[in-house]
Amino acid sequence: MKTSLLFLLFPLLITAQSVLKPSIGLSNLPADNDVVCNIPLYLGSFDTSGLQAGDTAFDFKLYDLNGDSFVLSEKLSRGKPVLLVAGNYTCPVFRNKLAVLNSVTATYGNQIEIAIIYTVEAHPIDTSPYFGYVNVTQQNQNGVILYHQPSTYGERKTICDDMLQNMSITSPVFIDGPCNAWWSTYGPAPNNAYLIDTNGIIFAKHDWFDRHPQHDIICDIDSLLGMGGCSATPGGGAFILQPVNPTVSGYVGEVLYAHVNVINTTANYVNIGVKKTQANIPASWESAFCFQVCFSPTEDSITIQVAPYDTADFSCDFFTLSGGTDSGSVKVGFRNTDDISNGYSITFRAWTVEEPTAINTLNNSENPFTIFPNPSIGNQLQLSMDESLAGEPLTICNTTGSLLYRETVDGCSMSLNTSHFPPGIYFLRIGSFTAKWVKK
Repeated sequence: MKTSLLFLLFPLLITAQSVLKPSIGLSNLPADNDVVCNIPLYLGSFDTSGLQAGDTAFDFKLYDLNGDSFVLSEKLSRGKPVLLVAGNYTCPVFRNKLAVLNSVTATYGNQIEIAIIYTVEAHPIDTSPYFGYVNVTQQNQNGVILYHQPSTYGERKTICDDMLQNMSITSPVFIDGPCNAWWSTYGPAPNNAYLIDTNGIIFAKHDWFDRHPQHDIICDIDSLLGMGGCSATPGGGAFILQPVNPTVSGYVGEVLYAHVNVINTTANYVNIGVKKTQANIPASWESAFCFQVCFSPTEDSITIQVAPYDTADFSCDFFTLSGGTDSGSVKVGFRNTDDISNGYSITFRAWTVEEPTAINTLNNSENPFTIFPNPSIGNQLQLSMDESLAGEPLTICNTTGSLLYRETVDGCSMSLNTSHFPPGIYFLRIGSFTAKWVKK
């Protein structure tokens, strides 16, 4: 009788494990020197890319830094749903959502399987796969999160390890393979998410993980577990604008980030309509909104939501793609969608200057600052400067003019961690003075 029962159950188990679509890899742990395959540009919608709610998920096998594997079919066979969240260290949106993800892990860790899938870098110091040009972001500059797009699997592991060392992450992290099969199939996107039921069907898909008001991971999980349904987050709050740096400047070809703080002064969520009311920028420039996520330059009108008593950063980004020195402005209106009397208007401005040439970088004896050692071999660079430079911006660019680092001078000496800079020639600028720095 027991034999007959097992015989009847066995095909059922096989059926349960074969619900998923075929595996997209990996079969074995990649070697550190395995070359990362070409990463194509993706400039489309993260909502329409990858899989959708109602689709059957593809099986896959990926590994963590210790060589332990995650196999989707094996996780689902244990009778728990699975939450997959894409991420990478150079994506500020992902970093900002780690607190939410850690909270989800603490609350639902016994009821669902949760995994972070580490994919391609969203904002490396070379071309971003989501923009087609260098867009390091202000947050990465401020945090010195400056990396090239990995060329090998080992380099991807190194950046992932840096992230785990520097961020508080309670969910396990598994790394996409050298040919980015997970990213290509479940993405392309920098921070999307999939909630998959025990049958292998995608219950909910987030183009951006837990991005309100479009997505709420708590109510999605509760709905899947039969603990309640999803409903729109009520508004009714009020907000104010606090200018941070609405006027910005930089070199031709840089992305310039102008900021304001959007402050919810109430105990209710506030929904805000944001619209470009006037744009006067050079024909070769583009501008785009960034609030939690960065929107396409073609999106002139968006809706954002700010949590009770929260202060959120909003930026108008100027892409000074080509041409000579120039200037531009974008006037933006902010309006409470529940109270039309609660609104503001602000003009963001940007201007560019020419990148220093080799001629004016050679006369370093006239500079009121010194770099040592120069050339440098280790990962520390010391700066000594005249007190007149206090409060001036310090920037580091490579020979193609891409901005790699920005900080404000504070005091007469500084020590910079240069571990993220590969050997090469760089231009270090403080205020209007520039010097050449060589890292060996």
